[in-house]
Amino acid sequence: MKIKAVPLDKFFKNKESIYKNIMIVSKRARQIISSRYEKIAALSNIEDSDDIVEIQEQDLDQEKSISIAMDELLNNELEYRDIDDETKDDETD
Repeated sequence: MKIKAVPLDKFFKNKESIYKNIMIVSKRARQIISSRYEKIAALSNIEDSDDIVEIQEQDLDQEKSISIAMDELLNNELEYRDIDDETKDDETD
């Protein structure tokens, strides 16, 4: 796997703040990690050692969650809402 630096200006995608975009990427990366963990936890009752080795090999070949989340942000594949927008909606009701 090649490691490459991501230009800082890419974090200004969609004219948002860099902090906000980094927080979005980190939250998405945590979601990816959580879903991977749930899959492994569901398979933890496997008694056959061959199946466990196969699962471990699949885990090693996966792309890093932060890389996936970054690509999703840069390709406009993520949907998100501002908390401030939600609180304003609640106040108007």
